[in-house]
Amino acid sequence: MARLAILKDVLRDLSIRSKNKCAFPQCDHPILDTKGNYIAELCHIEAAESGEPRFNPKHTDEERRAYENLLFLCHRHHKETDDEILFPVTKLQEIKAKHEALPEVIFNHEILLEKIECVRQEQIKLVEKIEKSKELKTTAGVPFPINVTGIEDAWTPEDGRFYEIKNKDGLYYKFISRDGWMHIEQTLSDGAIAYYEVNEAGSVRKSKMPYPINEYRVEIPESLILSKTSIKPTLGTRAILTTLKWSIGTVTEHFQGDIFVGADCNARCTINHKTKTISVLEPKTI
Repeated sequence: MARLAILKDVLRDLSIRSKNKCAFPQCDHPILDTKGNYIAELCHIEAAESGEPRFNPKHTDEERRAYENLLFLCHRHHKETDDEILFPVTKLQEIKAKHEALPEVIFNHEILLEKIECVRQEQIKLVEKIEKSKELKTTAGVPFPINVTGIEDAWTPEDGRFYEIKNKDGLYYKFISRDGWMHIEQTLSDGAIAYYEVNEAGSVRKSKMPYPINEYRVEIPESLILSKTSIKPTLGTRAILTTLKWSIGTVTEHFQGDIFVGADCNARCTINHKTKTISVLEPKTI
């Protein structure tokens, strides 16, 4: 059974008692920023779905969406509290109780409720788009393709708002858009975390691999290669520049001797962390 939506009365009580602040001790990260952006996350103490932190199979779906099982955390502390050893159920219950016992803070919680509902509706639309695209085997109508393993399509989000996806393979993604860049955090099945920042043009910056970079390799279809040239390295001791046909971009591979130490991909590509490959994609066809 799919997780149940949080009841509005529960959301209202959580919002009012949140103090407009992450519940983690000493954290001042707001839930609603000065521009009215919802920049925190509504979190379960005992997970809503099997396989997630502190899931209790004895709980009913009603208990999982109950007020007592929910609290607001910032993105950082939501991820940190996924550690079930450091943060068992009793610890998070204590954090929630102490936070709610703090002096009340006056803020417009109705705006927060509206923002949460907007996020809910965006997520519903996103799921519908992805499912429809899979059925039609097309990306038509999805304006922001993100080439990461397991997610075929994504969307153009509102700046400063967090979104979350768990795909059919159990991989967990978090997204936030800021100033034209999509920040993507991917949690793999073994707990390793990959991080990317991409824009709509397909440029990537500040990527972080979950495994040592020397274990990866670049795959470029022979049909796409126009030329390969040795160039002056900016990383390591040597570099190879591959120019792709049809002006679809370039790929620079960096090596320390024979050891791969990184790549600059100015072309559409996808990264498979299971096989540890960076694959250049064929150009889109209309």
